[in-house]
Amino acid sequence: MSRKEHRVSKKYAKRNFNTVGLLLIMYALFVLIIPFFLHYYMVATNSSILDDKIFYYGLYFIIIIFGTLIPFFIMRKAFKVPLKKINRNFNFSFTELFVQTIVFFTICIALTYVSNILFAYLGMEGKLISSIGFSYDEANLENALYVLMLIVATPIVEEYAFRGVLLKVLSKYGKNFGLYASAVIFALAHLSFVEMIPAFIMGIELGKTSLRYRSIRPTIFIHMLFNGLIYALCVIPASITKYMAYGLVAIVVIAVYLILSGRYERIRIQKLRSNRVTNIVFYSRPTIVIAMMLMIIDSVLFLVIN
Repeated sequence: MSRKEHRVSKKYAKRNFNTVGLLLIMYALFVLIIPFFLHYYMVATNSSILDDKIFYYGLYFIIIIFGTLIPFFIMRKAFKVPLKKINRNFNFSFTELFVQTIVFFTICIALTYVSNILFAYLGMEGKLISSIGFSYDEANLENALYVLMLIVATPIVEEYAFRGVLLKVLSKYGKNFGLYASAVIFALAHLSFVEMIPAFIMGIELGKTSLRYRSIRPTIFIHMLFNGLIYALCVIPASITKYMAYGLVAIVVIAVYLILSGRYERIRIQKLRSNRVTNIVFYSRPTIVIAMMLMIIDSVLFLVIN
């Protein structure tokens, strides 16, 4: 860690964290709150837009892409983060990235299963949705634009926002702090409570990968592969559904083998003594609290109405 990370004053950090919070509020409003009420309004009024899937998904595509890019572009400019610092070339190793994907795919699937059982036990039906807020149902999965957003657009936009900009900005106050803080925000940005725990772990693992390679290119690749695997599981024909369990067991066995054989190298991030103080300053900022509350409220609304 550089000495610069230790010398940042609380007053300076508070001001910067408030700026981050304001832009996260903008993100939450544009990408979560506004689309939710827009969809609710269309359902309540039985809008014809719901029947025109191309226009419907196209509208959401525009809202989500620009609703994410604009606030995080402003954040990147405000904190003077050059694009080349988050999009560096790296020594590409398909095997290494594939191993990482398989391992944390297994972990996330297991956590999703446990989380689903937990919320079902609490009387709250778990419903898997994508990170862009659309339900994983048959109608969505058969729409080409939705699939494009899920497998291609979402990984690129989210990695730019959360691992490229947010992680880079917060890492100035300690990489360990930036890693976990960005993972918390990434998890809360998922509409479904069922997905928040695995999304948090995913945020940590992708963050570590981004810090290791000093680029979002490998995390975009892993995120795309991860979403592609999720999509593949969702579209398996009913006639071979019974074989899915065998496939998942095989993936788990492969993941365990990769870990035990040493082919999966765990990325470790050094902790700083100042992390505790930094966490208190960050999570006590009014704008950060409001942004997080907006994300939680949106998840509650989705759970109640659906």
